[in-house]
Amino acid sequence: MDSKIILAHRGISSLAPENTLAAFNLLPKYNIKWLETDLGITSDKHVIIMHDDYLDRTTNGHGLLASTSYRNLHKLSAGAWFSSKYADERVPTLEELVSFVNRTKINVNIELKAVVSNNANEMADSLVHQFAQALDMIDPAIDIIVSSANPIMLLKLQQLRPHTEFAVLFDKTNLKDDWQLIMQSCHAQFIHPESEGLTREKIEQFKSSHYRVNVWTVNTLCRCNQLFNWGVDGVFTDFAQRLSYTDDY
Repeated sequence: MDSKIILAHRGISSLAPENTLAAFNLLPKYNIKWLETDLGITSDKHVIIMHDDYLDRTTNGHGLLASTSYRNLHKLSAGAWFSSKYADERVPTLEELVSFVNRTKINVNIELKAVVSNNANEMADSLVHQFAQALDMIDPAIDIIVSSANPIMLLKLQQLRPHTEFAVLFDKTNLKDDWQLIMQSCHAQFIHPESEGLTREKIEQFKSSHYRVNVWTVNTLCRCNQLFNWGVDGVFTDFAQRLSYTDDY
């Protein structure tokens, strides 16, 4: 794994609509070696690529993702909100993500989103089982990190694919004194803290406990440089095309 990595947050999401194939396909152009993206699930249990629980922000649809069928989801534009140029973009599927990484050999951080649904546990189990099968279809030469802010999602996958590398996401409000207990319970190798409020001292705590550290979401070169100087391993950014040269630190 690279010593310093730049992870394209939901693709190169400053140049194309986030979590679309258009945003993913820009990575080779800018020689970006890592993609970060998110998994969700539809009401009829199709695993797709979307960050939010609701459709409204990144599609021209409305309502809860887990209450929407894949057939209806596939009719929606996932790019018109960004630009008319991307009006024909659709929400990608897990299968399309697997095909993309196998074709490009780009490494990937895949975030498992907690399912918001009346039958959330059943839906989460389906998402995790389908994802576990998909992991077997990815070229073993590709580095994969599976992350989540929900430890239960990681534990569900850990039972099926124990040799996967896991990361726990923390925002500044839930990064409390019990962070290491949560990391240990998930068998995680990576910690993914929020950039805002993150200090050198906290990073030193992570590193002294032998965790690798990737920080989100870092959109300025100044902060990127500071974090790498403090010893972090990687940063998530919406502007990977601008920060990619920092791989050579």
